[in-house]
Amino acid sequence: MDLFFQELEILYKKSTSLADYNNGIIRDGIIDPIRFNKQTTKILFIAKEHNRLNDTYESGEYAEWWNGVDSVRYGFSHRISEWAYGILHNFPTYESITYVDKNEALQSIAFINLKKTWGSASADPIVLSNYVALSKTLLQQQIQAISPTIILSCLRYDYLPKQLFDFANMKTTPHGFQYGVWDNKLVINFYHPSARKNKSVLYSQLKEVVSFALSDSHALLHSRY
Repeated sequence: MDLFFQELEILYKKSTSLADYNNGIIRDGIIDPIRFNKQTTKILFIAKEHNRLNDTYESGEYAEWWNGVDSVRYGFSHRISEWAYGILHNFPTYESITYVDKNEALQSIAFINLKKTWGSASADPIVLSNYVALSKTLLQQQIQAISPTIILSCLRYDYLPKQLFDFANMKTTPHGFQYGVWDNKLVINFYHPSARKNKSVLYSQLKEVVSFALSDSHALLHSRY
């Protein structure tokens, strides 16, 4: 993926009107290829941008930060790891998930941000949309190279996954979350991992949303699950 990030950085540098265009690039993608490729269900999480306020990193990559024995830090990675473990293991009870479970689940996924330069605690949706408009072709290429079977876009705003995946419309679950199928991959737009909501409630909601969207999209997904 070195060429991908080189092309992206060149593209950013040419677009000096973009906010944060000159900030450091944070590399993302598959966290641990061996673990990821062992999974029957290959999960890709999509978030907005790297929040530099949680640390001092101005460059680097998630494959390094999330590959240790204590990689799950901050609420953001705790929620992602819990959601990943649930999807990978048919959603056991929330209370049964251990820290070791979460750490292994975090290393078994792929994770990308829409905007590869670091930002702050609150991402501007207009700025994010500008980045998607600029780099959509490269982002789609990155996603195709990862080749997930399910995509959880944690973007809050439904127009962002619509823009990224060229959805004219998305279907809505009874729980109010939108989903669609892109390139034979189920895409669900869910809460951001840092949402200020009860963590066990989020887990239970995700279980219901994933179950409904998978069942409803089964024919379109050609029985991949």
